[in-house]
Amino acid sequence: MRQVVGLVLLGLMFSNAVLAEDATSDEGVSHSGRIINGNKVNIAQYKHALSLWIDGRYTCGASIITRLHALTAAHCVNTIVDSPTRALLYGATTYLDQPIYRIKVRRISVHPSYNPLAASRDYDVAVLRAPKKAFVGKPNMAPIELQETAVSAGTNCYAVGWGWYDNSIALPSNQLRHTNLKIESDSSCSEIFRKPITPDQICSLNGSNMEVCRGDSGSALVCGGKLTGIVSHGRVPCTSAAPTIYAKVVGPSIRSFIRSAAGI
Repeated sequence: MRQVVGLVLLGLMFSNAVLAEDATSDEGVSHSGRIINGNKVNIAQYKHALSLWIDGRYTCGASIITRLHALTAAHCVNTIVDSPTRALLYGATTYLDQPIYRIKVRRISVHPSYNPLAASRDYDVAVLRAPKKAFVGKPNMAPIELQETAVSAGTNCYAVGWGWYDNSIALPSNQLRHTNLKIESDSSCSEIFRKPITPDQICSLNGSNMEVCRGDSGSALVCGGKLTGIVSHGRVPCTSAAPTIYAKVVGPSIRSFIRSAAGI
């Protein structure tokens, strides 16, 4: 009951934010994808990170990839494709309750092959289009480069997000959090989930009980400083017992879709 009350209060608190323009500044101020036990960090080191809000409530993470495009998971937005005005992107802020820039979403493009009912949960990627130059000339906001080559198992990576930080609390983290991750082999990941890992998916694992979780969906898996995956799904409760599965940026169908929707 305390958790339910907490969720209601959190939603009410965050829904008070008001958008005046396409991108305004305030002075001073899903699915199964979180960062359990993650380290608190500052947005200044992760300028690509955005929080995605739908109907005034925090929903997912997203990443800046061009001057006017952001990348997120399809499952975060597939129900509002025809109503992009229901979505806002908050940027340049470490804290959910201290929005610096609120940016309107002009258009939502979901991968044409994404099917929310498919067992594979493949093609879980969407491109959000913001107003022209929405992410330009603002502090602590900058695009992240897309991964260009396949990343091998064992590669060190990381993720940041505002998802659940404690299974027993079941609330998003108000402060941005970080966890180190390693790429898992497709075969190992497939064995654990008892389903094939497709060419457009990639898996990672922390191994020390600091995992991506609910509320981190849509956030970036970053390897070698480049956006390598988009948080898609995993197991709940979130522990190191199983990897997280991501939409794979260099996957043939994922990459083709991003190029078509964002022009990069």
